[in-house]
Amino acid sequence: MRFLAAIVDSLVAFVQRNPLFVLLVVVLALFAPSLLRGMAAFVLYLFMGLFLIVCILALLFRWRLLRVRRDMEKEFGRGFGSRDADPFARRRPGREGEVQVRKTAEAPEKRVSSDVGDYVEFEETKEENKP
Repeated sequence: MRFLAAIVDSLVAFVQRNPLFVLLVVVLALFAPSLLRGMAAFVLYLFMGLFLIVCILALLFRWRLLRVRRDMEKEFGRGFGSRDADPFARRRPGREGEVQVRKTAEAPEKRVSSDVGDYVEFEETKEENKP
């Protein structure tokens, strides 16, 4: 019974807050019921469409999270729950303590020719501050 009383109270509060809107709906219901029915159908389809889009987006988000989780568990091997799971174990080359040096790409050649510009010799001197 409290539920029905709460619904009636909320409807009364809505009518008190929006009297012109309620008057417009009542006038449409009396004088143009087909127009009111069309507007009600439009609002109903709009809300149903929004609800459907939200549900689809929620399912897609959940599916994407599960897929990312599965990919991460596959990549890290033993999963997140085990204590000895080391996410970097697969990337560690060779035995522990072994060092591998790889040659990187050669330095690019200079863009400016070596005969451009002049070399100026200079010598640093200290200036003494005289009071």
